[in-house]
Amino acid sequence: MRVPGVRARSLRSATGLPQAAAGLRLAAAGAALAGGALLVACDGTGPNTCYDSNAFSYGFALGGDSTLVFRWPADRMPIRYYAEPTGALRSNVRASLTTWANAFLCQEASFQPVTDSSRAEVIVRQVPILPPMAAGRVVLAADSVGACGGRTDGSFDSTNTLTGPLRTYVAPLGVGDTAALAACYRMVTTHELGHTLGLFAHSRNAADLMYPTPRRSTPSPDDRYTLQRLYHTTPTIRPAPRVP
Repeated sequence: MRVPGVRARSLRSATGLPQAAAGLRLAAAGAALAGGALLVACDGTGPNTCYDSNAFSYGFALGGDSTLVFRWPADRMPIRYYAEPTGALRSNVRASLTTWANAFLCQEASFQPVTDSSRAEVIVRQVPILPPMAAGRVVLAADSVGACGGRTDGSFDSTNTLTGPLRTYVAPLGVGDTAALAACYRMVTTHELGHTLGLFAHSRNAADLMYPTPRRSTPSPDDRYTLQRLYHTTPTIRPAPRVP
C-alpha cells in the first residue's frame, strides 16, 4: 500500500488462533540441518518441478498491490533467525522453520538460527502482551481470538528497502488452559514465520495455515504453492543490508 508524502512505510500482520489445535509436525522427510542452516533437498531442475500440482495461489503481495512483493533473494541465504530464549519459543521456531523448509521443492530458501539478535534478519519474541500498534502502520489483519495471538512488523523506505529486521511477536490471550496455549504458540509461530518469508497476504480459506485465524499447524497445499510461486517471482521490496 502506497502512502503519498510518507517516506517510510510499515507492514504489520496480526493473527489469533483458536484454543483447540492439532499437534505440530516437527519435521518432515527431506529437511536437514547442515552447517547450522536448515536446508531442503531438491530432486528436479526445471521450473515445473518446483511447484506442487493441483493447488491454488491466494496471493502474497502486501495489500494486494503487485508492486509490493517481498522475498529473500538467493544471495541472502541462509536467512538468520533469532528467537528469544523464553519458554518453548526456540524449539517452536526451529520446528516452524523445518515445516516451512519442507514446503519448498527446489531448495529456494534456507534458515540459520543465531544467538546474537544484532546479526538477525528476523527476530522472534514471546511477550506478555502484543506491543501497541503505532499510528500510520499498514495492517494486514488484526483479529486475535482463542489462546494466543501473534504479529509481524517491518518497515521499508521510499526505495522499497527494509529499514531493519522483521520482528515477530507471540503473546497469550489470558486463557488458563496451558495445553491449549502451548499448541497455540506452535501454530501462531508457524503462521507468523510464513509472513517473514514474504507471505504478506492472508488466505481467505479457513483450511489454510495463512488464514487470519488458522486451525492447522502445517502449510496446506495452497500455502505451499503460494510460497513456491512467490520464490519464483521477482521481488520489489529488498531486505535491509546484512550485518556481518
